[in-house]
Order: sequence, then structure tokens, then C-alpha cells
Amino acid sequence: MIANNYFTDDEDLRIFFEHLIDWPSIVKSTEGEEFFDHEYYKKTADSRYEMAPSNTQEAIDLYRSSLESLGEFFGKEVSQLSQTMDKKNLRYENGKVIFPEETISIYEKFRETGLMPYSISREAGGLGFPATVGAFFVMIMARGDVSFCMTITLLNLAQIVARFGTEKQIEEFAAKAALGETLFAMALTEPDFGSDLNNVRTTAIKTEDGSYRINGTKRFISQGCGLGPYPSSLLTLARTGKQNGGARGLSVFLVKSSDATVAGIETKMGIHASPTCEIVYENSCAELLGEEGLGLTRYTAGMTNFMRLGSAAGGPGGGAGGFYESKKYAEERQQFGKPIVEIPAVAEMLHKIQREVNAMRLLTFETARVVDLYQHHQIRLEKSNREDREIRKDERVKTWGNLASILTPIAKYYCSEEAHKCAYLAIQIHGGAGYTEDYDVSRMFRDSRINTIYEGTSQIHVRIATGAIVAGMTLDGNFRKYLETIRKEVEKPSRFLTEQWDAFEKAVSIFRSIDRDDTKEKVAENLMILTALCLCSLLYERALYKLGQNDSLSRWTKDCRAYTIESAAVSKACLYRIENAE
Repeated sequence: MIANNYFTDDEDLRIFFEHLIDWPSIVKSTEGEEFFDHEYYKKTADSRYEMAPSNTQEAIDLYRSSLESLGEFFGKEVSQLSQTMDKKNLRYENGKVIFPEETISIYEKFRETGLMPYSISREAGGLGFPATVGAFFVMIMARGDVSFCMTITLLNLAQIVARFGTEKQIEEFAAKAALGETLFAMALTEPDFGSDLNNVRTTAIKTEDGSYRINGTKRFISQGCGLGPYPSSLLTLARTGKQNGGARGLSVFLVKSSDATVAGIETKMGIHASPTCEIVYENSCAELLGEEGLGLTRYTAGMTNFMRLGSAAGGPGGGAGGFYESKKYAEERQQFGKPIVEIPAVAEMLHKIQREVNAMRLLTFETARVVDLYQHHQIRLEKSNREDREIRKDERVKTWGNLASILTPIAKYYCSEEAHKCAYLAIQIHGGAGYTEDYDVSRMFRDSRINTIYEGTSQIHVRIATGAIVAGMTLDGNFRKYLETIRKEVEKPSRFLTEQWDAFEKAVSIFRSIDRDDTKEKVAENLMILTALCLCSLLYERALYKLGQNDSLSRWTKDCRAYTIESAAVSKACLYRIENAE
């Protein structure tokens, strides 16, 4: 793979950081107007808070320097081992998962950078970065290696323990993860129940001393075995109520991987360096996280939203890798007496990847911004022991939390699907060479496929989002108000954007009028695509106004036009299907 700094040498990613991200509002929401963590450090000299910024510019400088360091490490260290780790694969022997020495070595090397706990709170020894910076992190890491990116993203699930755990649990589980001493895994899925979490069968029984014992089996658990000498903490969904009690009887538990058995690992198409485990619990010791009965509605929702945003960010991350590898190949590969990059059909495939990557980035960063505008405020309210009812009524939590619940599945769906299409184009640009294992794009193609499946399949996210889209698009709906705000920032929308908006409005109206649920389900994905394309086109045209008249950015204008033209065409096709659903 190309060895350079995956942040500073990516011109478009730097444009996002320097020109398109509203850092003042994100810093204000993350740190609070009073910069709480810095003030706490001044009072206590607690070393965990030493890096907490005292003002907005300090925060931006910290984010930039961290991303520069991350880009250097993943661009020049991780990426150069990606092919090796993929080919060496993992082995399962006598109940243990054997990792390539390169995987353990690069993990230990990354620990030393101090960048590992990007989303874990400072209270637990992490960096406490906003979700927007976390999205930058995942984009850079996924370009370097998807499997290793998964390891680090999962480790940052420790933020859930830092948020809802007891002081003892924060120290024993979250703080150790922040140091890289332990990893994390999300143990939700069961052999007979994939995304149908309401029917989880794993049970947890409370003992006389107040601890719990868990029995059951979980399948497709990424990083459930830990990594070499570093164990995992398993965030395990188990039933504490009646077997047929649905969501109300489910709770989340912390289980050390040493107290469970790894029954085997999957042999997969891609992400070969990431272990996907079957975990068996036999009277395994467990600690309850938070309260009983809130496992699915509060704690699992927090975990899945975090991972969905990570999946969304992984889309443009992998897409950027495919773009740069293909660009290099197309500039060097000679055919018909010239480099193939000069062949219009090849050039168009390259341009399509590039503009799609930026569309995915726009959607992911917008989703992360919405999360940042309420989540840190909500956590501060939780830490001040406010009642749940009071927190839910908080205007900021209610407004932005509702939008996040719509945008997160849209971003996860769109970015995972489009990234796989970009990987397909990268293979095509390489021709026959791309179909061999000699080039990195073949691995990128295999690795990209999983993103449409894990953290909820694309079809699950269609089901989650479409009802919320229709409800949010009523005359006074929150989603409509949000989209109208973005529309007002685009002073002179192109006719292609206007056509998309009209198609979107009409599609929502027709979809709402369909009586049969099975008919709605058949065409729901068309509404999802329409929504995502319309939103991305809005964000693309808004970005042009933010960037202003700049000759060096003329490609953005061309890319935006090409994107909105194609999106308008696809939107009309989706509308046609919805119009003729019955």
C-alpha cells in the first residue's frame, strides 16, 4: 500500500478539517462553555485531565496534532503490515486464538502513541474526543487496515462503562482499556437470533452475594477472545427476566474473556486479521452494568449507535484507500501507448470514487456533528444524577437525539453500501491484476463487504430509518425542520438538487399512503436511497458555499455537479418504483 501520512497527505480530508467542520460549536458542546475538564484539572491536578483544552483554539490544535500523528502511524506502519496480517490469518488451537506476531507487535506499538482511547472519557483515562474527531480517526484507521481499525474501535466501547458503570467498574474495565491493557467486545448476537435481540436466550442469574452467573452462547463476536496476551471485556446482553419477556427482561453485563470459553472462530471472506468468535458462557462470573431491564433500551442502544457511526466512517476510510491505490496504478499502468488514467472511462471511474468518498464523508461528519451537539451535554446531566425523565425532556437532548436516531442508520446504510461499490470500481480500474491477491484492492474489496452486514444489516437499517423519516417529514416534523435549515444555507440550489427534493417530498407522501405493510417493506429501500442521496446532495452544495470561490477547489464544483446529476437520476428511478409499488 501507499506509505504516506493518511491525514496530511489526503488533500480532501484536510479540506474537511480546515474548512468544512464547525469546530467552535463542536468544541463548545463537547467541553462545555466553561471547559469543565480543564477547570477540574486546575483544581485537582489530576493527570487524566492534563490534556483537556482551555479554549476552542487549543482544542482544535489538539485534534489536528493527534490526527497528524495517527495519519503518520497508520499510513507508514499499519498499512505496510496489512497484507501480511491478512495472509497469515488467525489460527484456533486448543481453545485459544493464535494471532500473527505482526498483529500483536503493531498493537503494542500503537499503545505507546497514547492515541488508542480516542472516545473514552478523561474520567477513565481516555482522550475524550468528540464524535467528529472519532469519525476522522476511523476514516484514517480503516484506510490503513479494516481489521486493525475494528480492534481499536471496539476497544473504545469502554466509553459505555465510563458513562454508566460504577467507580469500581470504570477503574477495572474502562481505565484498563484506555491503557490498552484490555480490549472490548460487544456480545449481543446468538446462533439462532441475529439482529432479533428481543429474543435473546442467554440467561443471567443473581447469586446471594449480589454477583451474577451467565449461561448461553454468543456468535459472531468480533474480538471476543482479546488479542494475544491482552484479554477482552465482553459487554454481554443476557436475560434477567422471563424468557418471553422481550426487551424488558434484558440487561447488559461485563464478563472477562477469561471467564468464558472461545468455542471457535469463523473462517471468513474478509477481515482475516479480526477474530470472529463463538463464545460459550457456563456459569460465567458477570457484573451488571447500570440497572436491570435497561440492557436493550439504554446500554445496547448506546453501544450500537457508537458502532454504527464507526461503520459509517469506515466506508469513506476504505473508499479513500481504494481511490489512492487505483490512482497510483492508473498513472503507472501503460496501455495503448499512454497511462490508463488518460482513458476517459478509467478517469470517470476514478472521479466517481473520489466524489463518492467525499459524499460519504459529508454524511458521516454531519451525523457525528449532530451526535456531538447533544451527547456530551446528556452525559453531563447523567453524571449529575438527574432523573431519566428530566433528561429526556431536555430540549437539546430531545431535538438532536431524535435527529441522531434518524441520521445514524442512514449514514451506516449509505456509507457501507457505497464503499463496497467504490471497492468494486477499484478492482475494475486494476483490471485482471485487481482480481489477484498481488494488489491491495482485492483485500479491500473483501473487507468492504462485511460493513453492509455487521452492526445490523442494510435491510435492518432500512426498517429502522424509514418509519422515522416519514414521521419526521410531517409539516412540523423535526427531520423536515432540520433539512429545511440546510436548504436555507444553499443560496442557489442547482436544478438537480431541486428535482431531488421534489422527488423526495413526493416519495414520502406516496409511501405514507401505502396501506399494506408488506408493500411498504418491498419499496422501503428506495425511500432510504432517496433520503440519503437528497441529504448528501444538500451537504455537497452547502460545502461549495462554505469553500467559496477558490480556483484550487474547482474539482469540488465539478464533482458536486456530477454527484447531483447522478443522484437526481437515481432518485427519479426510486420514486418510479414507489409510485408503482401496488
